Amino acid sequence: MSIRFNQSCPTCGRRIDIRASLLGCTVACQHCGAEFIACISDTAQTPELSDELLDRVEAALRRAESAAQKSGLTAPSIASPSGPN
Repeated sequence: MSIRFNQSCPTCGRRIDIRASLLGCTVACQHCGAEFIACISDTAQTPELSDELLDRVEAALRRAESAAQKSGLTAPSIASPSGPN
């Protein structure tokens, strides 16, 4: 049995169980696919800029849209956060 700790995904906020042996390594969220560094303190992962968080969310949405297309599902169109041009 491996030792695990719990950390929030900095992109989607869901709690993830992570093996202690992965502490300090880049891991991917099982829910949204976002990659981040596994650490015990969630405050170390707080994005400094809201633009950084938006970029990460958009990347996760693109991955989800791509996966939906590959599986034959149609994903709804995602509006840009800046609104219509």
